Amino acid sequence: MKGKIILEEAFNLPRLAEDEAKKYASVHGAVLLGKALADIDGRIAAMDEAGIEMQVLSLTSPGCQGVSDPVEAHKMAVESNNYVAEKVRANPSRFAAFAAVSMHDPKQAAHELSRAVIELGCVGVILNDFQSSGPDGNVMLFYDNPSYDTFWATVEELDVPVYIHPRLATTTIFDQLYRDRKWLHASAWGFANQLSVHILGIATSGVFDRFPGVQLVFGHMGEHIPFDLWRLDHKLDRDRFPEMRMAKNKTIRDYFATNLHITTSGNFSTRSLQGAIAELSSSRIMFSIDYPYEDGLMEGSTWFDALPLSQPDLVAIGRENALRLLKLDRPPHNMKSGLTLKELEIGGLGDVGRSIGSAFDSPP
Repeated sequence: MKGKIILEEAFNLPRLAEDEAKKYASVHGAVLLGKALADIDGRIAAMDEAGIEMQVLSLTSPGCQGVSDPVEAHKMAVESNNYVAEKVRANPSRFAAFAAVSMHDPKQAAHELSRAVIELGCVGVILNDFQSSGPDGNVMLFYDNPSYDTFWATVEELDVPVYIHPRLATTTIFDQLYRDRKWLHASAWGFANQLSVHILGIATSGVFDRFPGVQLVFGHMGEHIPFDLWRLDHKLDRDRFPEMRMAKNKTIRDYFATNLHITTSGNFSTRSLQGAIAELSSSRIMFSIDYPYEDGLMEGSTWFDALPLSQPDLVAIGRENALRLLKLDRPPHNMKSGLTLKELEIGGLGDVGRSIGSAFDSPP
């Protein structure tokens, strides 16, 4: 399928890329990962090969959220937003961007988001989980605290989505949970385990009730949440937890109909996607890859193009849902919505996709 949109795709400032990549890869791998994070312009040929029309860029994790000094965190946000805006301005038909913000000060975050959206043209904002704070970086600031209502009000007013993304745990959490089981840290399990608590905290704190226009997006097939919806709603007992600020007539499932969206980033499981569609409907799911942490664009693209889904679902998940949510049909991106299946060449990677995609989730 041509015309796909992907929206959990990372970059880093060139001055930081290789050093920060060492947190996620071997010494040799960090060199390659750092180069991939720093190279935005060089992605277009691979996008063309994979049938990807638009890539939405975001400052890689932890970004500003990993900087415990408020002044330095804000400087990084401003630098990142100015940098990526120039990249988008040079090629708006292929790139869009999420803004970065420091979340030390909700008012400052709201102000920088407004600047990034109104002046620089960002189509949303990336939050890399909690904000590190304190002298040793071990204080975690979470955005379900009522002090962040100023930020959420601005998000609603600007009518742009928030993409919330995982990050590595603080040293305190790492020492308690992961030091003796390092392999479960980060993307194997820890990312989803930690971020899902934050997402559910935002929902159960009543953010979506106070600001019903807020749209929250998260990746990796929903950070485990779609597959636990029944149990979540069954166990969120209002009598037991009368202090829970979420509206008493709402469930987490309700918010998936009005405020929550997921992407397929870094989770190319056909069965999981089918389960997510059954739980949420295809209207709340968007295709993404998680480049460059997933190696290249073809694996995810060939998997997607070979999916046993209806053509309307493929178009919705692969293109239309993101186009609508991010308003990519507006200047300067001017993407066309409602393209025909012929124009999108549904199955355009089909021959490759069938041979590669069949390896996924095949029964033993």
